[in-house]
Amino acid sequence: MHLTTIRAMEKDLDLVKSDTKRLKEETERMMKAKDQTCSKIFDKQKKIASLHNDSSTLSQTLELIIQERVNTSAKLQKKKTYYAKIMEDMNAKLQEQQDWINSHKLNTNAGKLGLVETKTGAHEEGDIRVKTSIAMDPKTHRMGQETNEKYNDIMTKLDGSKAKLEEIMTNKSKLVLENCKPALITMDMKALEEEHKALLSDNAAEVEYFQCLQHRIEQIKGISHVIKCPCGVEYKVELENSG
Repeated sequence: MHLTTIRAMEKDLDLVKSDTKRLKEETERMMKAKDQTCSKIFDKQKKIASLHNDSSTLSQTLELIIQERVNTSAKLQKKKTYYAKIMEDMNAKLQEQQDWINSHKLNTNAGKLGLVETKTGAHEEGDIRVKTSIAMDPKTHRMGQETNEKYNDIMTKLDGSKAKLEEIMTNKSKLVLENCKPALITMDMKALEEEHKALLSDNAAEVEYFQCLQHRIEQIKGISHVIKCPCGVEYKVELENSG
């Protein structure tokens, strides 16, 4: 009977040892899983901290970009106002010059008045052609020279206005390229293209105005007048280029 009890106890002991070993293995597996989980949590925390830093950096960069954009827009607006004032002054001067030309149509290039030979009435010897010239008094000659000088001065100012307009366009393009960052160029490209088209349109209008003014001056050059002498001889007085 004691032997049976001892064997039963040995079996129970072996079973307890087996359970203890199994629990120990499970405990080790749980510890390994815990370590892996802690490691993953630590990695996630590092990534979260890194993302937080990146987010903070991006926020600061965005604020700097916005501030830079505001500053650049203010500079562009200031330059735009400056160029608009220049264009307004140029238009006023050109209008003043055109008004002066319109008020002195008959005096432009009066420094050189020529008489073109014309066919006169019949005489006893037959039809003849008379070619003569008018001797101008010093006052008229001086007025003609002054008028001619003013005309040349107007043409010089017109050329200077064209050069100034081209310089303005060049400076504006340089200003945009110097002050705009690549990101701002991408953000404001559409607005800049529209503004560029508007400037090109203004430039085309100015060129058309210059051409129209040049055409008016050429028309003034073509003014002529026929004077009939009491003797019956006709003289054609016309403006010639002093050039």
